[in-house]
Amino acid sequence: MKRMNKKGFTLIELLAIIVILAIIAVITVPIILNIIDEAKRGAEKNSVIGYGKAVELAYTQYLFEKSSGVADASSSHLSSSPLGDGKSIAVRIDNAETAVNLKVDFDGDKVVCGNDNTIKSGKVELKACSVNGTGTSYNYGGGKACTDTSCLTPAASTD
Repeated sequence: MKRMNKKGFTLIELLAIIVILAIIAVITVPIILNIIDEAKRGAEKNSVIGYGKAVELAYTQYLFEKSSGVADASSSHLSSSPLGDGKSIAVRIDNAETAVNLKVDFDGDKVVCGNDNTIKSGKVELKACSVNGTGTSYNYGGGKACTDTSCLTPAASTD
């Protein structure tokens, strides 16, 4: 009687391995995609924080030049370039009638903020900022970025 040497795998063994690999893929793919989304949101939030800090620096330079008597129409920190280019922003200082366009030196992702940006008591607040045109809207205030209004100064009550 001849004995057959068994080489390779049977069809059932191969199917079992394929099923196990499919189960592992079904479990891990959503987890990996969620981690990638969280990383993107974190990067967007950090871009808004970096942009907010750049606006604060531009505002400080503006105040310094204004107090030194060098802030005039030719100042490099006062810009009339269009808003929405990721390099300029209109900021309303306290209760001023007109907004001041600050030139912001920021090399990160393109951050575009809405029109209701303010400086209250020297603190910059940016509203409705989006990063690279994503649908998520961020606010910036007090060195933090948030998707709600928790990082902004509460409005004064009219009691």
